[in-house]
Formats: sequence, structure tokens, C-alpha cells
Amino acid sequence: MGMNLFLLSLAVLFSATIIAIVIVRSQNPAWGENAPKIPDLAWLSTAVMVLVSVVSQVGWMAVRRDRMRIFSGSMMLVLLLGFLFLYLQEQVWTQMLNSGEAQSFSASTSLHGWSIYALGLLHALHIAGGLIFQGYVTIHGMLGGYWSLHCEQVRLVNQYWHFLDAIWIGLFAFLLWLA
Repeated sequence: MGMNLFLLSLAVLFSATIIAIVIVRSQNPAWGENAPKIPDLAWLSTAVMVLVSVVSQVGWMAVRRDRMRIFSGSMMLVLLLGFLFLYLQEQVWTQMLNSGEAQSFSASTSLHGWSIYALGLLHALHIAGGLIFQGYVTIHGMLGGYWSLHCEQVRLVNQYWHFLDAIWIGLFAFLLWLA
């Protein structure tokens, strides 16, 4: 119940942010002028985020079947993929800032730029929080703390990754629409 309420509150946060950006965009005729396109690297980071969700699900299914080597490997891979996603996102932001007229497209000089960076940062902060949770689950699992009848935290971290994956796909689609 607690995780569901937490995820619901995050969904409201992201939805409210998107609605606010849509309202601001509709009232700003110069929206997106001189804005760079979203780099192709963003598609790769999206694929990595989907992989996080898939590998997390593999780990969840493995621990329920007491396949601990697959579970441990999956949990480690989720950690690595999560950090890779954050790295790729940083590269996407850097490419966007360095392309075109950087002075006209930054979080401090452009509502469009601010929107992209605010949504990206909001999601990245939640990924970082997920990596802390994932790190705990991974270490606890490697120390033998989970098995088929004792794996609720694994289910919860898996649920969190699926949620963040769905949020990212929605945000990415929205960011493509904004561009």
C-alpha cells in the first residue's frame, strides 16, 4: 500500500509539471525558437531505461524461483544500467547545450530549455533514489537476504523501476512533442 501511494504521488507530481508546461507553452508564441533537436542519444537512453525494467523483472522472477545466481546477476545489471541511463542523460543535456545557440537555450534563458531540463532533472533524481534502493536490495540479496518466500523488497524495487520506465516513456514522448 505504501509503495502504491508513493507512486501515485509521483504520478501526480509529473502530471502537474507536464500540465503546467503545456499551459505555459500555449501562452508563449515564441516557444522553441532556436532550440536544438533532441539528440539521437536520447533514444539509446530510452532503450537503456526499458532494459532496466526488463532486467529487474528477470531478477524478480528468478528470486521467486530461488535462482539466486540469476537474481544476483540481474540486480547488479540493473544497477549498472541505471547508472548508464544517468550518464547518457547527462550526455544528452550536454549535447543540447553545446548545439546551436547555447545562450538562447538554457534553463535560465528559455522556458523551453527550462522545461526540458526540469523534467529531465526531476526524473534523474528519482532514478538516483531508485539506485539507492536498488543498491540496498542488491547487497542484501548477495548476502543471502532474499529467497522465494522472503522477497517483498525485490518486488517493490521492481515495481518502482517499471513505474519509472513508464514515466520516462511518457516524458520522452512529451519532450519530443515539445521540440
